[in-house]
Amino acid sequence: MRTLRTLAPLLLGAFALAACGGSAEKQGEEMDSAIEEAVTGEIDTDDGLLENTGEAIDEVTGTENTDPIDAVSDAVEEATEDAPE
Repeated sequence: MRTLRTLAPLLLGAFALAACGGSAEKQGEEMDSAIEEAVTGEIDTDDGLLENTGEAIDEVTGTENTDPIDAVSDAVEEATEDAPE
């Protein structure tokens, strides 16, 4: 039951991202920022769970991220993930 309570908001967020128009990644970033600001009073610029979920949804649906800053950040992330240490 505890797991269901934990997963329910995450699934709701994923469905909300999938249903939104435009980039789900951008919507996820905005939702992460709103949650962080409400909880801690600060905005963490690292990728949050909803932003990463939105990015995965965008990849599956073939939606282009039109924010150039996010696009560059995503490219850097992908390049550093595959780079040998």
